[in-house]
Amino acid sequence: MFRKRVAAAVMISGLAVATFGAINPASASESAPAAGSVRMWEDPNYTGSQYVDATPANCPDGCDIDGWDGDNEISSVRNETTCTVRLYADDNFGGRSVDLAAGESYSNLELVGFDNDAESFQFVC
Repeated sequence: MFRKRVAAAVMISGLAVATFGAINPASASESAPAAGSVRMWEDPNYTGSQYVDATPANCPDGCDIDGWDGDNEISSVRNETTCTVRLYADDNFGGRSVDLAAGESYSNLELVGFDNDAESFQFVC
C-alpha cells in the first residue's frame, strides 16, 4: 500500500513538472533592489536622528519627507545608491533642488545652501 502511494506521488510530481515546467528561483539581478540607500540625518556629520533610509525600490516615484520626522530638518545626507538623489525644498518635488551623484555625501548641507530645507526627494536612475 505504501509503495502505491509513493509511486502515485512521484507520478503526480512528474506530471506537474511536465505540465508547468520546473520552478527556477529568480536570479539576484531580477529580485535585488539597486545597491545601497540614501540616508538623511537631522544634524551635520551624520549625527542626530536619522530620518530617512530609502532605496530606489521602496521609493520609485520619489518620497515626501514626513513633516514630523525630518521635513525641513535634514542637515547631512549619504547617497549610497547607484542613482543620483535630487533633494527638493518643497513637498511633491517642487522648489529649489540639490543633486547628490551616486556615492556622493554631504556632511553639512549648509555648505551648499540647503541646510534644513529638504522636504522631498527623488531617485534619478
